[in-house]
Amino acid sequence: MCHRIRIPVVLGLFTLCMLPHAGHAAVRAMSLDGVVAMAKLESRAAAQARDRFRSSLWAFRVQRASYLPTLSLIGTAPDLTRSISKLSLPDGSEAFVRQSYNSSGLRLSIGKTIGSTGGEVVVETSLERLDLLDGTGRPTYLSTPLSVALRQPLFAFNPHRWQDRIEPLRLEEARRDYAEEAEGIAITAAQNFFDVVSAIDQLETARDNTASTDTLLAATRARRDAGKSSEDELLQSELASLNARLELQRAEQELRARSFSLRSYLGLRDTDEVHPQITFRVPAVTADVATALDQARANRAVVVAQERRRLEAERDLAESRSQPGRAVDLFVSYGLNQSTNELGSLYDTGQEHERATLGIRVPILDWGRAHAHERLTESNAEVTMLAVEQAALDLEQDVTQAVLEFNVQSERIRIAAKADDVAGRRYAAAEQRYLSGQGDAAALNVALAEKDAARRAHVESLRGYWMAYFNLRRTTGFDFATRRPIDAQEPED
Repeated sequence: MCHRIRIPVVLGLFTLCMLPHAGHAAVRAMSLDGVVAMAKLESRAAAQARDRFRSSLWAFRVQRASYLPTLSLIGTAPDLTRSISKLSLPDGSEAFVRQSYNSSGLRLSIGKTIGSTGGEVVVETSLERLDLLDGTGRPTYLSTPLSVALRQPLFAFNPHRWQDRIEPLRLEEARRDYAEEAEGIAITAAQNFFDVVSAIDQLETARDNTASTDTLLAATRARRDAGKSSEDELLQSELASLNARLELQRAEQELRARSFSLRSYLGLRDTDEVHPQITFRVPAVTADVATALDQARANRAVVVAQERRRLEAERDLAESRSQPGRAVDLFVSYGLNQSTNELGSLYDTGQEHERATLGIRVPILDWGRAHAHERLTESNAEVTMLAVEQAALDLEQDVTQAVLEFNVQSERIRIAAKADDVAGRRYAAAEQRYLSGQGDAAALNVALAEKDAARRAHVESLRGYWMAYFNLRRTTGFDFATRRPIDAQEPED
């Protein structure tokens, strides 16, 4: 079911006659849906929203890529040394010895972070060469065919485990934010669209009033010449005619300004003209608070943000309670290496290379800094939890208000359409009475003011309906017209 909206205004090519450059303008006749679609696709606000989403998407991919194996190649060639250095001799004494050598090496390693434990595994192979520059020996090689190492913090805070829970929420929040920003763009575009519609309506009203007051002024002068009208009535008619011309100039300037704002928001050139095409029907949609709240909890970004903030507070609290400053680190490595002067025997059976290290760092006295930091984190966590609870209450209030505001718009449109029709017929009747000599100018001016007010209220009620409709979509993430959640198409990478 649809409600027909009677708007006695033609939004058409007469706009071109008013604008000075219209003779060379590219005319775009666009409906509200067309303007909204163009704004979501081509406006600068839409481009910014896409860039923000892409940033969040790439941040998520960076976090995921940190768990993938990394392959690194490190080489040094040459490393030339000519110096006199103090060295320890085999008998325990020390002496200054002149050194002259060139070394080079190449190492290939594969490393991977273990997200569940916070450790790191590294597998590598390497080859080094040492050349003595004094000519006393042959080149010496050191090969490590395979070496496996594990670095693992023990009893420590593991940030990777928390990132695995928080980062997917951050990406989902960005997706929903992008959908909500698209609805916000629709609201702004619709606002600009109806600004132009209202300006065109006021311009047409001003033109009608100018023509009407000119006709009445001529009739009043004729009645005055015939002695059937007073000087006061003639002055009232002249004043009404002058005011109508002033209003016409103001309406023309207003239309120029509103048209420029719409073009600017849509990213159009100054030579492009948008001609609004009004749809005389609006969908008869009703929304209930229960459904709206359920959909808002399922679709809104703020709901995901609440869960993300709660996890971040728990993460910070867990980090502060993990006894900062105290650490136990385990390092274990095993491999094979071989040193030889023969290049062909580099990878013969070599000697085992083993290493195990357990490091401990324990602060003895920190003057209560760790305890104070923990209490500070606890206080921040409590503030965050209270803010999350308040955000949930604010969401319910916003959704309820949006539903109530939307549900009254259909009735407002019906009343405004009826008032517009009644005011128009009343003015026509008052005008006929005046022209027949049975009315007075004061009553006619009152009827004219009421007609203009009713016309503006009618157009504004149409604006209010669509503003409430798009706001309801943004507030709930749900389209009550199609009964489907709003799914904004993600931009390409």
